[in-house]
Amino acid sequence: YLEIVIGDFMEFFSTRNKVISINPNGLRSTSIELRERIWNVFYKEEYDYYDTVDYTSYTTGIEDMMLEMGIRYEFPANKSAKNANVEKLHKYVVQNGGIWYRIYDFIEKYLRLMEGDKLQQITKEFNRIFEEEVAPYRILNGLVVPIIGKSELAAIGETINSKYESVSIHMTKALELYSDRQKPDYENSVKESISSVEAMCSIITGLSGGTATLGNTLKKLKENGINIHPAMESAFKQLYGYTSDSGGIRHGSIEFVNVASEDAKYMLVSCSAFVNYLMEKWIKLNE
Repeated sequence: YLEIVIGDFMEFFSTRNKVISINPNGLRSTSIELRERIWNVFYKEEYDYYDTVDYTSYTTGIEDMMLEMGIRYEFPANKSAKNANVEKLHKYVVQNGGIWYRIYDFIEKYLRLMEGDKLQQITKEFNRIFEEEVAPYRILNGLVVPIIGKSELAAIGETINSKYESVSIHMTKALELYSDRQKPDYENSVKESISSVEAMCSIITGLSGGTATLGNTLKKLKENGINIHPAMESAFKQLYGYTSDSGGIRHGSIEFVNVASEDAKYMLVSCSAFVNYLMEKWIKLNE
């Protein structure tokens, strides 16, 4: 692993990402399930042992971490004091007072106390939880980093907030299917992502029904005043081919399985960016 140090000071998640207030966007939130699962890993690693033996009178890096987070603690001279500290920390991290990013700051501060095999083990466990809980972040080099960039999130949001209802519906569904905590549906997320592009192309070309496939509508864009670079047109025809070949997602009679999460994310980001590109051209053309 690489240790990232800026002088003697490390910026934490909320500082680096310039978090000022709670963002109501669901992509910048944390579920209670994620927070509890992270907490359980932490508790098992740091405190389970002391539930079976007499607690000894010394402080650890955890108490220092609590002070850093503004949590007053009792000197852990006995099990009762230890339990009081644990309760305060649990309340701060899991209940979190409505501050969604606290869990990520906590993770970074906690990982800073580790090195070597233990750091790698806990990082792997936390990342597994992030993936299973469909969190939009992963841990890299001890830092919690987004798996979808800020500009990409903005592009997806722009598509979802489009004035074109059919486009918005498909992209919203694609994001919901991708982000489903209990059972993400990557196959249908990809289908909805490409359908959002089809919907935008249909609006521009006026095609509907069975003829309004992406393959057909892309060919008709130029006839309707939308000129796109041949390389870009070719790229999206190939993406359409990915979803339409003999084993493809869009063939309802064929079960398409094992779409990777990164494929679904790529389609979300790429299709939203292309839709927004087409919308901008269409709006300019009609001004």
